[in-house]
Amino acid sequence: MKVLNFLLGTTILTLSHCALAQENTEVEVMKTPLTWKQARLTDGGELFVELCGACHGKGGKGDGPVAAVLKTPVPDLTLLAANNEGIFPEEQIEDSIVGKSKVTSHGTIDMPVWGSAFEGVRPDWKPFHREAWARQRIHNLVEYISTIQE
Repeated sequence: MKVLNFLLGTTILTLSHCALAQENTEVEVMKTPLTWKQARLTDGGELFVELCGACHGKGGKGDGPVAAVLKTPVPDLTLLAANNEGIFPEEQIEDSIVGKSKVTSHGTIDMPVWGSAFEGVRPDWKPFHREAWARQRIHNLVEYISTIQE
């Protein structure tokens, strides 16, 4: 009997919610939700513009507004695969983002210029969750860079 009452109550709540949603014409409904891949690429693209665009440019060609004042020429990231026998060097790019490889313009290996953008965010989260979130964001950025290859 309790199960029947629960199901009946749930059904009534669902139907009333649907009726209210139909009455409210101001409710905006997303026509097509993003796929996981679209969401990753959107996040990666936003990170690229925010963290990399000043030097590498919005399109990754090395023509960002800061590039002209740097001592070291900024590489064209759209040619990474072309310069690597047609294979996108995913691991190498990830290493340069997280600071494992020495990229002088990115700062020391210990602390890349944007290292704190991925670490130390949401101090209220457990370290495992922050690390997983940081790894996902780095993956999103690397995946985005793979899509701008010529």
